[in-house]
Amino acid sequence: MPDRSTAGILVDTLRNEIIQGKLQPGDRLKQDAIATRFGVSQTVAREAFKDLIGECFLVAEPRRGVSVALMSAEEAEETTALRILVEGQALAWAIPLMTDSHLDTAQQLSKELDRAKDVGQLIQLNAQFHRTLYAACGRARTIALVETLRLGFERYLRYTWEATSHVERSQQEHRELLALCRARDVEAACNLLRAHIAGTGKLLVERLQAGN
Repeated sequence: MPDRSTAGILVDTLRNEIIQGKLQPGDRLKQDAIATRFGVSQTVAREAFKDLIGECFLVAEPRRGVSVALMSAEEAEETTALRILVEGQALAWAIPLMTDSHLDTAQQLSKELDRAKDVGQLIQLNAQFHRTLYAACGRARTIALVETLRLGFERYLRYTWEATSHVERSQQEHRELLALCRARDVEAACNLLRAHIAGTGKLLVERLQAGN
């Protein structure tokens, strides 16, 4: 059996390289080359590939081997629909339980987002902002599902934010969302969140369908 901690580190590293665009959609990955590059065994590399295939970051095809999964409008639509359902429910559960600490932390993250210029930093802070709002719900399975969907969506988000002015609109919606959370307006906050996620998804799908 491979060392799960070593395999887990390799999974995280390769996933991050895919999200950051260092490994591009369609790039072929060879197990022996990855093992050599990271100084791990073939078994560890194979286990990491298996995990990333399960997460849909890699695909395995007969006679072609393993490659970075392509981004598709269909996957973007599916992930967006799931995010709307799961994150909307997480926020609905969270708002009545939010403390000043949750809200103040989200406020600080929103300010940091205003100052951020690098896309990687924007994506990281965006994830932290949303994670902070949902944390109060106290539903471990829901939070785990939110994180799984987020990881799968991050490279799509980078693709959208690097080529559009969507960041400014997204930040305005963050400020409005935080104000509604402070007011404990569950219905309005959840409606805004769903529209916020849907807007990003729509923009992304349009770009992918246009082939830009």
